[in-house]
Amino acid sequence: AALPGPAPADWAQAPLDPAVRAVLVGFDEHFSYAKLCQALRYLLRGGTDCLLVGTNRDHRLPLEGGAAIPGTGCLVKAVETAAQREAFIVGKPNRYMFDCVASEFNIDPARTIMVGDRLDTDILMGNSCGLTTLLTLTGVSTLDEVRGHQDSDCLTRQSLVPDYYVDSISDLLPALGE
Repeated sequence: AALPGPAPADWAQAPLDPAVRAVLVGFDEHFSYAKLCQALRYLLRGGTDCLLVGTNRDHRLPLEGGAAIPGTGCLVKAVETAAQREAFIVGKPNRYMFDCVASEFNIDPARTIMVGDRLDTDILMGNSCGLTTLLTLTGVSTLDEVRGHQDSDCLTRQSLVPDYYVDSISDLLPALGE
């Protein structure tokens, strides 16, 4: 989306598709001010009848060597701030996506393991869905964080504690028969 003119008044006059009933915010390496303006206009036009949906709230995506890039949560937060409303998150840690997959493929939570590198998304979703959880220490979360949550009397913090952990996902290869 490009801004249709040099001034804010021009941006507010661009035509909108009358069929649009939802704004979906996901990972977008081409996110721009123009797209933010367009999202806000759809949400204002549709009011509560126009859904605001986000894929996830990950604020950072870790890269090798300790580097990171902004995650989708930053984009979701920008649209939420502009629209002054909260998005419905369909991805982790919300159980919505798991419930969809589990009903489609008849998944038994007691026989399912959630493997992830983030306590606040992967492990929280796994625990809230009744799955066994395994934290890999190659991402954002650390073993010190796990210990802090484990030692806490707070039930919310304890819901972030995995059942198991490994240093790297490659540690699972011997158990899988490579």
